[in-house]
Amino acid sequence: MLGDIRSEHDTWQAMNASGRYSDATPLSAAALGATTEWLLDHAWRRFLTVVDHAPTLLDRCQPTNSPWPDDAAALSRLAAAVIYSEALVDEIVHGGAVPEQERRARAWPAIETWLTDDEAFLRQARVSAPHRCPVRPVTAARPAQRSH
Repeated sequence: MLGDIRSEHDTWQAMNASGRYSDATPLSAAALGATTEWLLDHAWRRFLTVVDHAPTLLDRCQPTNSPWPDDAAALSRLAAAVIYSEALVDEIVHGGAVPEQERRARAWPAIETWLTDDEAFLRQARVSAPHRCPVRPVTAARPAQRSH
């Protein structure tokens, strides 16, 4: 999901910087606003998957026992962004409606934190994944030869 969010964000940034759609058509201010809202809404929906799965993975990460102990600060920022996002989800679900514009404004900093520090997370998640025993090749038993 983070890769998808990053790709969409990069496309949005390129469009924003160029002032044009990918087909070179000029981008109006209204279109840019609508595109920005679409990006933020789409990123939020995808980010909810991260919010659901990241806590378990973050709990497994032990940067001090890894080749990258300096990742601890990034993991701390990521965990705080997840906690903040979980609170936002809880507010949306249990506290009533949060206006879309407010939700976008509140959600984006957490998503941006993940886009900034995702490499440290992925590195730590990989190194902390449970290791499986190597799979041994299965050899077929030869049928017994019959003597005639």
